[in-house]
Amino acid sequence: MKHWTEPNGIFIVNIPIEWQYRNTVVQNGIDKSPYSFEPYEDPIGCFQLSCYPLSQKGVNPTFPIQKNNSEIEWLASRMDDAKFNMLLFHAQVDDQLCMAKYIYSAENRSDKRIQEQLQKVNSVLKTFRVIPQSDRALASNLNKFDNFQGSLGASYDLRNKALESESYIELIVILSNQIDAFLRLSIILQQQLLLKTNNIDIKYLFQGDDEKGINERIVYSKALELEILNEEIFTELNNLYDQRNRVIHRYIISFLKTREIARIAYDYVIINERIRLILKNFEEAQFGKGFGIYGRGFNKDYEFNDNDYRMAYAMVNDKHLLEKLKRKI
Repeated sequence: MKHWTEPNGIFIVNIPIEWQYRNTVVQNGIDKSPYSFEPYEDPIGCFQLSCYPLSQKGVNPTFPIQKNNSEIEWLASRMDDAKFNMLLFHAQVDDQLCMAKYIYSAENRSDKRIQEQLQKVNSVLKTFRVIPQSDRALASNLNKFDNFQGSLGASYDLRNKALESESYIELIVILSNQIDAFLRLSIILQQQLLLKTNNIDIKYLFQGDDEKGINERIVYSKALELEILNEEIFTELNNLYDQRNRVIHRYIISFLKTREIARIAYDYVIINERIRLILKNFEEAQFGKGFGIYGRGFNKDYEFNDNDYRMAYAMVNDKHLLEKLKRKI
């Protein structure tokens, strides 16, 4: 199972690794209730979760408002017609009206795969928890952190393809993006270490479509200020970034040669690894501290298992949404 957090941090639930969150997959998908999930391969039905404030929907007096300190008791019902079968689940928990549905074609009602999926639905509903209002901002930030991790993982697929094809301009773009990501995460970790906090300064890890971002130069300067970078690496990064801009903006309108671009790409490969190791040191510095992203449950000697790889592949697939880059779960 993998955890899934409602985008606003209202609830958290565990879903099968082989299920994909569908709202952001379909064209013009809307990231709000109902939240839909289907298997990556050969979907036969659709599972949906919804939540709405009780203050808007009103309290149903026929079933209780549950406190979120134990497994949720769901009120189950059915709504079948000639075309579709639908199982419905309702619960009032804390300040939320929570609903779940499993929908499938009526012609598949005897398919054994439906029974297998319904067993998974029951397992999912047992893990459902409404997050206390005081923790929802942190939960939403952790959800954005997961997106950051999945995006960083997906960037390695693009990097490897650029290396294989010797696509130097693409390689420079991806490597500079990765360096920026390594430093952003290093900033978060260093701030947590200095302040002994779990708080995530999310502006470094996520930028919405309507938000003003923090550019690479500012990230470099913040990393220097927090002593993540020394003056030598700081200067080298800024010089390389100048070369990156030449490549992207002035390849055609300057005397820049492709051979120079290959050299710039090589320099980026080298410094990328140096920055990655800096990040690794900050990750390990949090081990055992009891706070921060890596302060609990992480250690240097941890060995990844098959489940870890499947979860990583699922995160990468959800970032790419391209069949040719899809990994089998």
